[in-house]
Amino acid sequence: MKSLARWLGGEGGRTTLRRVSPEKAKAVARERRRETVPQAGEKIAIAVAAVAVTSAVIGSGADLGPRGWCGLVGLVGVATALFQRYLVDFRREVLCSVTRVGALAALIVLPVVATRAFDVFVGLEQAAFLPLSAIALVIALVWNRRFSLECTAFIGALLGLYFMLHTERSFVDLSGLAVALAGATVAALSAVHVKRRSTLVKVGVVIGLAQMLVAGTFLLMGSSDALTPAAFGRLFGLGVVGFSSGLLVSGLLPAIEALFQVTTAISLLELGNTHEQPLLRKLLLEAPGTFHHSYIVGLLSEAAAEAVGADALLARVGALYHDVGKLNKPDYFAENSPEARGKHKELTPEMSMLIISAHPRDGVELGRYYGLPQALLDFMPEHHGTLVIEYFFHAARKLRGDENVSEDSFRYPGPRPQRIETAIVMIADAVEAISRQMPDPSRARLEEMVHEVAFKRLMQRQFDECAMTLKDLALIEKAFLRVLLAIYHQRPTFPKGKPHPLDLSQPSEDRRAVQEEQRAAAARPSAGARA
Repeated sequence: MKSLARWLGGEGGRTTLRRVSPEKAKAVARERRRETVPQAGEKIAIAVAAVAVTSAVIGSGADLGPRGWCGLVGLVGVATALFQRYLVDFRREVLCSVTRVGALAALIVLPVVATRAFDVFVGLEQAAFLPLSAIALVIALVWNRRFSLECTAFIGALLGLYFMLHTERSFVDLSGLAVALAGATVAALSAVHVKRRSTLVKVGVVIGLAQMLVAGTFLLMGSSDALTPAAFGRLFGLGVVGFSSGLLVSGLLPAIEALFQVTTAISLLELGNTHEQPLLRKLLLEAPGTFHHSYIVGLLSEAAAEAVGADALLARVGALYHDVGKLNKPDYFAENSPEARGKHKELTPEMSMLIISAHPRDGVELGRYYGLPQALLDFMPEHHGTLVIEYFFHAARKLRGDENVSEDSFRYPGPRPQRIETAIVMIADAVEAISRQMPDPSRARLEEMVHEVAFKRLMQRQFDECAMTLKDLALIEKAFLRVLLAIYHQRPTFPKGKPHPLDLSQPSEDRRAVQEEQRAAAARPSAGARA
């Protein structure tokens, strides 16, 4: 009752609802995800720390005077500033949180520290065994392959500076660095469609073979005296190192996801397993209508995301979970109970609105309880955005008068979709629900309905905060229509006329009557023949 009193308020016969503004809802959502957008001072502090550590490691052990140290720090500082500027202009998603910026800085500094450790303990002639491939593989999984290649190039430049200061640039030393960088490049290029942990092991095998091949070419380019059993054993060791990189990243994947606050395709596939995930099993058993609705929305969203180049797997799995909040009151939603409409008739439109609009918030709470990542939790409030619950809004206007009911009082609290995947699920959610109510889902009617839904969401400015374009919207409509036609296609049927005995789509009484007629017709000629 206290929560109801906070939402409902009476004012001279006028009923209003106290709603949270979209801006405040976005701020609350950001606070709940515990994501802190790094400020300029924080980014500068991380960059300065990275420059200091990198310069100290590169310059340690080198014969540098005061001028040399100033030059080294200046060179590393300029390189870091240029790289940071590149991130701001072209890779802004990398800088979305302090945690990610700090973790990326650590991944870039770590190879320099590892190189110094190799130099001190085993010598730079063993530089081919540097774990650059594992770092490149982690960056490719967290962000993408292209960014992994870019980071590999930047790390290679820093390591080249170290080798320039600490070696006489002999063929052996530089060949080891080239082998390690080749392994990192292959790791970045091979990390495509990684959707199983076993794929990471296969990637590790590819890395190992690539390092063995590159090291073998350098071995052939050297003197004939270098072709010793020890050299071939070193080649085998490089293969083992590559294999171990894939195995190590596969085992550390949960820690990597927690550190970088990301959800990889491997985890998404595991979360989308409807037979294993407890929350999806609960949805299937307690709200089967919502589960079926979510499953079809997932098919629609996956096809649309593929059409526009978005993350199709994230869209499908996010759609599976987008309505889990309905588990709190499944009987009040029409897809789960034919009595839902009767239940709402016993309530005021305002109370019904509170029940319906609560399912995104309830879904977030359930998702957190079951340990869902933030990438999936975002689908729950964003798939309704700030839309108006029109059925109960018009019911309230009819009951209390247009001037006594505010449209804003019947809006979902938001936020609006922040990424194209949640925007796709917003459209697919309405398209699936409406198509299920259509008495004649013909191609023309489905095409018209899909366009009206998408255009209405566009006019309601639900896509203002995501990277949706008109071209994307047209491709999404075509993808939805293709899936809906596959669902509602008409199968070839028996010829028209009397019901066919094998046509189970006809009433059983009609089919039995036809069968009796056929038996009687078959029996008459035989009786005449006996006479």
